[in-house]
Amino acid sequence: MLNDGRVRRIAVDARNIEWRDGTGIARYRAGLAAALSRLPVELRLLGDGTDADARPAWRDLSRSLRAHHPAISDRRGWHLPDLYRLAQRRFSLTGSLLELTLPEPPAIVHWSHPLPIHVRGAANIYTVHDLIPITAPHLTGMSRRRHVRLLRNLARAAAHFVTVSETVGHELRDHFGIADAQTSCCYQAVDPGQPGALPAGLTQGGYLLALGRVESRKNIERLLRAHRRAAVGLPLVIAGPDGHWASPSECARVHALLKAPDVMRLAWQHDATVAALVGGARAVLMPSLAEGFGLPVIEAMAMSVPTLAASTGAGAEIAGDAALQVDPNDVDAIADAIRRLTRDADLRTRLIRRGTARAELFSANCFTARLAALYERFW
Repeated sequence: MLNDGRVRRIAVDARNIEWRDGTGIARYRAGLAAALSRLPVELRLLGDGTDADARPAWRDLSRSLRAHHPAISDRRGWHLPDLYRLAQRRFSLTGSLLELTLPEPPAIVHWSHPLPIHVRGAANIYTVHDLIPITAPHLTGMSRRRHVRLLRNLARAAAHFVTVSETVGHELRDHFGIADAQTSCCYQAVDPGQPGALPAGLTQGGYLLALGRVESRKNIERLLRAHRRAAVGLPLVIAGPDGHWASPSECARVHALLKAPDVMRLAWQHDATVAALVGGARAVLMPSLAEGFGLPVIEAMAMSVPTLAASTGAGAEIAGDAALQVDPNDVDAIADAIRRLTRDADLRTRLIRRGTARAELFSANCFTARLAALYERFW
């Protein structure tokens, strides 16, 4: 048991580990480090150094091609200058993983996402956030071929895979023939953080919110059309950086719809602003075509805001009965759901109550407990 007084050593990849403002993976990595800090383990960081002048050039092919790399140890952990770029470069050139030898290696290395790196003498655990490049390649700019090749390599080298939903776990096992015992769904810790101020022009409860990358997989075109059709008298705020579009024509149509007077387009926002946007929304709308988890839905539930989620895939799994689920391909159904979320007081009360309870399943304590149970298998 983890509370038996013994100290275990575990390493995590350290890129952007102290960021709260960042991508979903950066936030997962921060939540992972926070969870480990609550366990009786010796947490060490595995990074690429901080001295930019010491980094080898991108064209240093001899270093990229070297199959076996030593790492430098210090009191915080281990680092190898330019580790992550070297690993990606090596994988692009050879299709193989970068092998690391660490002085006094940890028992476990928990990678926050699939990286083409493997530490010798440790149980390497890789978190898989989604398989969208494989299951729906038209919805992402990532290479399907590269993703398949990487996961095949990792399936041979990994001690274990962690997924952020059961949906992703099923897909991983189905596509790569991985045994059930080699995967665990630990979900992820959800913490909306302390809200800041709302952007100018927005008032508490006076808008609807769609949050995340503005791209095909978020179903933005249908959502915009459904919002127009619903005619509920509330503006739709769409917040997030631009992403990948399945076609130039879809991109053009979406950008035309974004010009509507009752639509507000916000670019990437700091986490405090994101928390304010979520907490201040009349409802959070996320009828995505593909998700691995769907962080905004649980963040909204944690802040007592009713949500709309897709009735398919991981979106439906994570939302459960605490969100109003809808067929993401049906514009009329999305429009009707928007009307109900804004006008049906009993529905809103019911969803808020269920959402508050469901968000507890994704608390920091629950995430930590799931990780502790997993790590117990590898000490």
